[in-house]
Amino acid sequence: MRFNLFYLVLIVLGLSLVFLFRPPADDDLSFFGFAESNEITVNYNYPVVIDELLVRPGQAVNKGEALIKVSRRKSKETLADQTYRIRELRAEEKLWRQRKQSELQEKAGKSTDELARIEEDITSLRKELNYRKSLAEGLESISATASDYRPIEDKISLLEAKKSRTLEASTLSKENLRQELSLGKNPYAEQIRRLEAEMAFEDDQKVQPFIVKAPENGIVGNIEVREEEHVQSYSTLLSFYEPHSSLVRGYVHEDLTAKVALGDELEVYSLKTGGQTYLGKVIGLGSRIVETPTRLRKLPDFKTYGREVIVEISPENLFLQKEKVGIRRVPVE
Repeated sequence: MRFNLFYLVLIVLGLSLVFLFRPPADDDLSFFGFAESNEITVNYNYPVVIDELLVRPGQAVNKGEALIKVSRRKSKETLADQTYRIRELRAEEKLWRQRKQSELQEKAGKSTDELARIEEDITSLRKELNYRKSLAEGLESISATASDYRPIEDKISLLEAKKSRTLEASTLSKENLRQELSLGKNPYAEQIRRLEAEMAFEDDQKVQPFIVKAPENGIVGNIEVREEEHVQSYSTLLSFYEPHSSLVRGYVHEDLTAKVALGDELEVYSLKTGGQTYLGKVIGLGSRIVETPTRLRKLPDFKTYGREVIVEISPENLFLQKEKVGIRRVPVE
């Protein structure tokens, strides 16, 4: 008797597993999903201070209703850093001016030496020319012509031209350096003016209060901050979500993925109360087969696979956020 009972249990168990894991028939398309939570998190890309909390978690609010009073406050460290950077730039500017002054003096010295050498060569050639002319005047037997003095005079002309070019180049170079030393050419002046303008603006904006408002009609989720708390950049202040989601996310068995297409009408119904049934439309399909979430399996311990299906329903529904629901083909009357 025990032997027969054992086999009977095995047969019943086998039939149960076959029934549970067989794909649904084409005319019995049914799978599970959950009401998608369209949650919004509120944060800012700069630090803020929480001045006053005006709502509590779970509270229903209307669009534009005040949620939190906060203020943006410039830290003393930020202003001090800007002051330090300005002092640093002024020191660099001073060194730059000293280098330019030294460069100007060096160019002036080189130009003076070069002009002095040219002038010395010109003076020497003039003396030689005058000497030769004086010799020719004292000798009646020798008559000197202008061509005899031409080589020396040409040298003097070339040196005079060189002197003029050197003087012109020196003047132009010194003028360029003087312009660089002026405010318009100073590479640090613009940075200093910008930082000073920023400091003046931020000093006026040390405390800038404003109010966080509800973006839509909905319900306040988690509040992650406390009053008088200093909150860092990008930290979540609170979450906010719509009271009833208009989207349902389900997973159809992998053997029946071809039976669901975009635009299909499906029924979404509550697993708790049979009266809550809404007509929906398929607006999205997953691009690959994925593991069905544990919560949406018939047996949580046994993995199954399927395709993600997004169904849009009327926002005027009574599903709770993340509520598990059933999805089926619309019955043919």
